[in-house]
Amino acid sequence: MSIVEKSIESIWINGFANKALSLPKVNTLYNQKSINIVDKTILEFKWEVFILIPITALVFAFNIWLDNDNAFFWGLISSAPSLFWFVLGSAQLKSLTKLDYQSSSYEYLVSIRAKLISIRKFNKRLAITTVPILLLPLLVYTYYNQAGKTLGEIVGVEGLNYPTSSIFWLLPVAVIVVLAIAELHFRVTVPKTTAAIDQLIEDIEVLIE
Repeated sequence: MSIVEKSIESIWINGFANKALSLPKVNTLYNQKSINIVDKTILEFKWEVFILIPITALVFAFNIWLDNDNAFFWGLISSAPSLFWFVLGSAQLKSLTKLDYQSSSYEYLVSIRAKLISIRKFNKRLAITTVPILLLPLLVYTYYNQAGKTLGEIVGVEGLNYPTSSIFWLLPVAVIVVLAIAELHFRVTVPKTTAAIDQLIEDIEVLIE
């Protein structure tokens, strides 16, 4: 394990070859460790963004494969959300990389953590609010084009002998499901994303007290 990977506490415990660590050395250590952790965090965020490209392509191809009426049109509609999230994620990634590193490591880490949490919160709210915006027009279109059919006939499930208007119950159900997924994702992803940064901030705060 390299010196950079060791915490300052372990260096003190081992005595660092019985040589005292000067303040410049400590500062250099934390500067480099900050850069490494932030680079890794941004790389993980970048992976989350660019994985949306194959997802968009797969969603579009799946609709073409189904060969339904207007398959190309529905392929574009279905793949639009993931394409939108890719564009948004790219902008958010750019905002992360533009954060200034001219200040101290501590201030930089605090800024990165705050930015990541802000991005996650914004994405959570956006995911929840866009569900009804995207789903409602599709439900209205289906309602008028499938008039007279039961819910089971529309979705291809036997036994759902409910009138056509019952498809609108899918809207609150979808919102609740997305809300639960977004909440779980936020509670798991944010602590995981910022864990290393949180620990390094705590280490530095101990030193500057």
